[in-house]
Amino acid sequence: MITLRPYQNDALAGLDAYWVEGAGRNPIISAPTGSGKSLLIAEFIRRTLAEYQNLRVMVLVDSRELVRQNAEELRAIWPEAPVGVYSAGLKRRQKNAQITFAGIQSVYKRAEEFGTVHIVIIDECHMIPRAASSRYGTFLAGLRAINPNVVAIGLTATPYRLDSGLLTEGDGALFDGIAYDIDIAGLIADGYLSPVVSKGGIKKIDLKGVRTTAGEYNTKDLERAANDEQLVQAAVDEICTLGADRRAWLVYASGIAHAQNIAAKIATHGVSVAVVTGKTPSEERDRMIAAFKGGDLRCIVNVGVLTKGFNAPNCDLIALMFATKSTAKYVQVVGRGTRLCDGKTNCLILDYGGNVMRHGPIDAVDPKKVGGDGTGEAPVKECPNCSSFVPAGVAVCPFCGEAFPPRALKHEAKAYEGEILGSVPAWIEVTDVRYSRHQKPGKPDSVRVTFYAGLSTYNHWLTFDHGGYGAQKACDYSRKAGVAVTSTDAALEECKYWVQPKEIKVKMEGKYWSVVGFKF
Repeated sequence: MITLRPYQNDALAGLDAYWVEGAGRNPIISAPTGSGKSLLIAEFIRRTLAEYQNLRVMVLVDSRELVRQNAEELRAIWPEAPVGVYSAGLKRRQKNAQITFAGIQSVYKRAEEFGTVHIVIIDECHMIPRAASSRYGTFLAGLRAINPNVVAIGLTATPYRLDSGLLTEGDGALFDGIAYDIDIAGLIADGYLSPVVSKGGIKKIDLKGVRTTAGEYNTKDLERAANDEQLVQAAVDEICTLGADRRAWLVYASGIAHAQNIAAKIATHGVSVAVVTGKTPSEERDRMIAAFKGGDLRCIVNVGVLTKGFNAPNCDLIALMFATKSTAKYVQVVGRGTRLCDGKTNCLILDYGGNVMRHGPIDAVDPKKVGGDGTGEAPVKECPNCSSFVPAGVAVCPFCGEAFPPRALKHEAKAYEGEILGSVPAWIEVTDVRYSRHQKPGKPDSVRVTFYAGLSTYNHWLTFDHGGYGAQKACDYSRKAGVAVTSTDAALEECKYWVQPKEIKVKMEGKYWSVVGFKF
């Protein structure tokens, strides 16, 4: 009998609530790297087919590794599951099973061969292009021609793209809402994921002459800028110095020649290193990755291949020697360092491409702003002394004690002094909590929660009666507070019995602070 973590049970409950409350038909679960998407998929299928025994389910991904991983996860918790696999890469073409795990490249023209399918689950759904003519769009259209009521469920750590923002918005969107968002800050605070420590590199890529092509930095221009000899040498020296006590390094390069240059310079420091690119033969790549995971290879320099689906929990240093305007790519890359491993305290991120400043700490990315020009101002600043990234409002660097000049302070009256995620989540101590009814014309009532932190106050709203994701989050709060309720009226009656959070996590959104995490 498998035991899910609390947030995994909450995510599955969020799916149920999404459909029961009529929020939509085709939801997304936003699940950070390392939160257990494969297990969520497996347990959802097991529970669903236990209740509705005649349904047929397909799980779609875009790599053979994920096809195998997801199928094995289901078999682990349900050995007798009626599973089939359709993947050219795995040399298997089973299409009559009740549950089919498939590679989209292998099936997108073959929808009619699978007959009636009731539920389609798309893992790493951020990979779906916006165009309805994409492989996923083509395949789903084919399935809906057979069964118009087929439901699509997406799972991803990054429910947005570079060019079109949220996956739930815009013409041709395959999904209509987010059923549950698993909070990465909460997973780190609860010990389910590894903390991440972020520092700006000793030198940065000069992006002045780098053009933008199709919403992203031009590949050739970026590699030319990133492969500057002085930059590469300084970066490699810093990586080898700061990584001396770290055991598994991932370096993300801007191109093949750049990767080879980096690797050659790392090797001069006596560090075992290999280069992996899209042109690396699969057997050779598998051998390198196995050596890296096993501790026989200390560093892999790669060009855009070790991102989604790559699982190496021992990775404790990531060097970003590239720049991207894609928030999804940035989050996916940093996510390679968040898995837990024995002996691992945290993962160090060395950023030579200005990515943290461009997109924000991994827990403060705003998907509503994705799809712009990639030059937004993140709520962080870089310490001029130690290069650590810290919240924009702090007066003193928590890492080295450097005092920032007064002009650098923003929102001083409510600034918090803590570390960004990228180190440890920025939490502040709560001294008191008060609950009251909040009324807004045309909207159901909600509960306004006022958190006191000394002389500062932070407001948060529990929208029990609004339905959908907001109601689910409100119910989550009440469960964590010790007395579970499902409505505003019940909350206001029972809140006097609730446990007070010890700390809250806040971040600046526009002109106001939002409460985004709780420790009870």
